[in-house]
Amino acid sequence: MTMATGKPIAVIGAGPVGSIVAAHLSSIGQEILLVECAEERLEQLQAHGLAVTGTTQIDTQLPFLLKSVDDLASIPLTALFICTKAWALKTLLPQLAAVVDPSTPIISFQNGIGPEDEIATFFPRENVSRAVVNFAGGVPPDGGPVVMQWFNAPNYIAPLDGSSTALPPIIDKLTVAGLATELASSHEIKKKVFFKTILNSALNALCASTGITMRQAMGLPHTRNLANMLIREGLSVGSAVGYYYGESSLQFCIHYLDNGGDHLPSMWKDLERGLPTEIEYMNGKIVEIGSMFKNVDVDVNIFFTSMIITREIRSGARKPEDIPEYLTGPLASRH
Repeated sequence: MTMATGKPIAVIGAGPVGSIVAAHLSSIGQEILLVECAEERLEQLQAHGLAVTGTTQIDTQLPFLLKSVDDLASIPLTALFICTKAWALKTLLPQLAAVVDPSTPIISFQNGIGPEDEIATFFPRENVSRAVVNFAGGVPPDGGPVVMQWFNAPNYIAPLDGSSTALPPIIDKLTVAGLATELASSHEIKKKVFFKTILNSALNALCASTGITMRQAMGLPHTRNLANMLIREGLSVGSAVGYYYGESSLQFCIHYLDNGGDHLPSMWKDLERGLPTEIEYMNGKIVEIGSMFKNVDVDVNIFFTSMIITREIRSGARKPEDIPEYLTGPLASRH
């Protein structure tokens, strides 16, 4: 099925999420500007094109590839999707703000708690939205077709504040393209983001710091117990801020993690490559928020946040003095 393209949509980041979104939209005739600054990934795309396999099969024309966000200067956009790792925002956002029209709808397709708030420090809040992505995929080492491992439809998108007339047409495009997406309220999206962060925080740091796969972590009794403790802490923090997920939420999380793949998380891969990780948007954010409440225990999240940050310091991805205050300041001392 094809549909009128209108102005192009820019997708920043050609990792699994960005590639899957770009491929789906390209398959219905939507013009895509795919921005990827990593030379290795650019070479893979130029050699193999943009295709998706696994739970869906897409082999579409390669979108326009741009090597820098600077190439977006003076181009009117329908929307801009940020699909990078959350830690990349510190350098990415000043570059985007210098070349992208501030009236452009900006949507964060990222992990963790808070990236959309960082975006809103550079773009008007009324034009910033957050997506919750309910699919997973991976880019093979040879850069061949992206493997879409599963999709628990739908995805959700919501404006940071209030409502947005720009979002419904974008959501329609994604849904027609095969990525069923629904509009949510600002409160609903924050609640969904927090729950997904709890799930991500249960195994990402644990597996990244130990070097075992997600399936191995859930198969060993002692690491399974650690995952259980991380989930309990996350749900307790969520409850403290007013997010209640039901009496069976713990059982749901455990069942969800039991269905995880026999592979290492992207956080482990980032550490192996000497890159920063998203720890401060995951376990670190649970620690930061939980430390604001009395009688809320986040000790296990403190441990794994500290472990990953120490690994970052060892690799040179983080300066030794760049340790979050929630691990060293007055709030941390009470733990």
